[in-house]
Amino acid sequence: MIQAVYKGREIEMELHQLTHGYWKCDYTVIRHPDRAETIHHGDEEFPTMDLASESALREARRAIDHAR
Repeated sequence: MIQAVYKGREIEMELHQLTHGYWKCDYTVIRHPDRAETIHHGDEEFPTMDLASESALREARRAIDHAR
């Protein structure tokens, strides 16, 4: 599990290696103090773990920006 904070919201990312060697990353955006959560399951596959986590972090930040 990878965690980050962006504009006061917590982002949790969970990486999954697929059977054919590619990676997906799910993320959850958590809004405090009421701990409301928005979960997104990764749709795209990436050849490396780093690419998957970077993409999920970009998507999570974009979702936070659009939710404001």
